[in-house]
Amino acid sequence: MTWQPPTALLAGLSLPGPDPAHVALPRLHQLVRERQHPVQHAAKVLGTTVEAIRHVLDEHPAPAPPLTKNAARATGRIRQQARQAIPAERFTQLYRDGHRTLQQIAILTGFSRRVLTDLAKEYDIPLREGPQDYKRRGTVERDWLIEQYVHRRRTLPDLARETGMSTANMARWAHTHNIPLRPRGGASHHTALRTADEAEGHPAVLRKALTGPYARQRLSRFLAARTYPTLTEAARDLGIHQSTLVIQINRLEADFGQPLLVRAERGMAMKLTRFGKRVVAAARKIPAEGARGHEMIAS
Repeated sequence: MTWQPPTALLAGLSLPGPDPAHVALPRLHQLVRERQHPVQHAAKVLGTTVEAIRHVLDEHPAPAPPLTKNAARATGRIRQQARQAIPAERFTQLYRDGHRTLQQIAILTGFSRRVLTDLAKEYDIPLREGPQDYKRRGTVERDWLIEQYVHRRRTLPDLARETGMSTANMARWAHTHNIPLRPRGGASHHTALRTADEAEGHPAVLRKALTGPYARQRLSRFLAARTYPTLTEAARDLGIHQSTLVIQINRLEADFGQPLLVRAERGMAMKLTRFGKRVVAAARKIPAEGARGHEMIAS
């Protein structure tokens, strides 16, 4: 421990420099929002030094300004757009299963980290605490995790505490072992595990995207849509909403970790990426009896 003299010893002493206690906080907080160089501006207006202003702000940071009505409405609209573009399943896939950072998701989706943070809280998705959360501590065996998480229905935080690791690390072990996490209203663990086991018999390039609920349907619709000039036309002919098709193909691309299509723009029809062509070629090798999910995989 470090000894510090009691502040009472300073009582009555005439110390050099301005007294930060004499700075009016409401006025200071107002001034620091007004200029490009707020600290220097506030020091000049209040007749004190930059050091005194910095000391006061360290002790009493300026609170965030209240949202105007227009800003509040805009924030609500942006949040609604984010919910539609990144539903809970996709957020989980990108952040927890895909191990992307909020900054990477922000670049991918066009929404700010602030919006994504609020969305994670709304979806009850725990955010990683920092770089240390990426470090795996110890080994988690697949059989043990299936027994504890799938059969005994224990939670990831409970298992993480028992093994001395973070919840995010435990989720990554589940992903490593192809153990689907419990989704809201999704397929049962037994169905999902059976799907994961069946995927082992398919071409390696496809396995990442064939372990979750409705995976075959997503792959089937991608294969059917690839020949159209736009996803809008593909969705119309397939008899589904465009947003449904877009979400399914986005999910496939997130599962694979690579884009499958170059989207149509400025009169240019969409086309397969090099990786997308590999996926199409691999999908054609799946036997007809193994290609049935909710739909047949198109050739």
